[in-house]
Amino acid sequence: MKNIIGPARNFKPDSHKNNTENTMNAIIKTAAAYAATLAGLLLVSSCHSGNRISGTLEDMGNDSLAVFIYNANTDRLSSADTIAAENGKISVSYKDTAMTMVYIMPVNGEKKGEVLNFTMLPGERLRISGTLTDPVYSGTPIYDGLAGFPDHREIEKKFASLQEKAASLAGDDIIGRESVNAEFMELSARRDSIYAEYIRQNPNDLTSGYLTLFMNPEKGLESYNLLGSAVKESAMGRLLDDVASYFVSSIEKEKNKQNMQPGKPAPEFNLKGLDGKEYTLASFRGKYVLLDFWGKWCYWCMKGMPQMKEYYAKYKNRIEFVGIDCRDSEDTWRETVESEGLDWTNLYNGNGQEILVNYAVEGFPTKVLIDKEGKIVQVFVGESEELYEKLDRLF
Repeated sequence: MKNIIGPARNFKPDSHKNNTENTMNAIIKTAAAYAATLAGLLLVSSCHSGNRISGTLEDMGNDSLAVFIYNANTDRLSSADTIAAENGKISVSYKDTAMTMVYIMPVNGEKKGEVLNFTMLPGERLRISGTLTDPVYSGTPIYDGLAGFPDHREIEKKFASLQEKAASLAGDDIIGRESVNAEFMELSARRDSIYAEYIRQNPNDLTSGYLTLFMNPEKGLESYNLLGSAVKESAMGRLLDDVASYFVSSIEKEKNKQNMQPGKPAPEFNLKGLDGKEYTLASFRGKYVLLDFWGKWCYWCMKGMPQMKEYYAKYKNRIEFVGIDCRDSEDTWRETVESEGLDWTNLYNGNGQEILVNYAVEGFPTKVLIDKEGKIVQVFVGESEELYEKLDRLF
């Protein structure tokens, strides 16, 4: 699969490869789900006066293409359809008042698995040329700006090369992966410096707003603050604001990591339980506490629940398990707790950021073991046996 670089809500550059693969896997699953009904979804229409995509791909032939339009602000699918690419020609029209991410992929043939991914603002006319494996986009302020910024293309190619290098490594090649990671961090820092300079010189260009979406938090926030009102008030503005908020919280989390070391006091919190009452960390003082930051949407969180239930039954008289649901609706949280039989204390955080920032939570699940005096014993990121081995040693 080719390298895809496109904006994503709360996009984290250091997770570029995972974001790419997760996005494409989700789209492929969506394509399968829509396969039986795509013919009935009218995306392409000559009467539309909104966005238009046109052009010719030299290596496309006469294959059919699946087209997915996503709202960039919500990550939700707006519309989908299939089109016929006669002699490689593409023609798509659609209406949307928001910034959108467009994914186009062959349905069959030898090019299946390749994906075009680009961004459009309302009312734009985008032209595609080149090949499916090496497309050229033009006709919009963002892509015309990128065309005049050759360093961007060079960086894209180097990221793609690193991804291919990482994919070729054996699973147990720890040294190789550490080497690739070091190269990736170095390239990320170089990218941020180059993008920051471009943005400093072109604060009112939509291209500058687009580049800001892919920077690491510190340089990204600096660059966001340089952007002109024309960019911040454009259709890209909402996504830029979301990403800037992500930058701020990430910087705070990085600072708070030093407070999440063993022996440090665990941060206080105040969250609502199933009974509607407010709970604080002090509510559990005098017992060991295991905070579990989780969500129904999180595959590994749910995969680990059976073992959590096993250890809760084993040690519930010695330690308080406290589930903290994040990013689910309240209804989903309540339904999941009941259907999964999560009998420990369950608190609701929803989309709140304060506790995630204070506890420097960057991934899910994150589990924090706290002693009877409210001090941190250890933080466990991801689902692993290490936590349960620790509990067995303690109790």
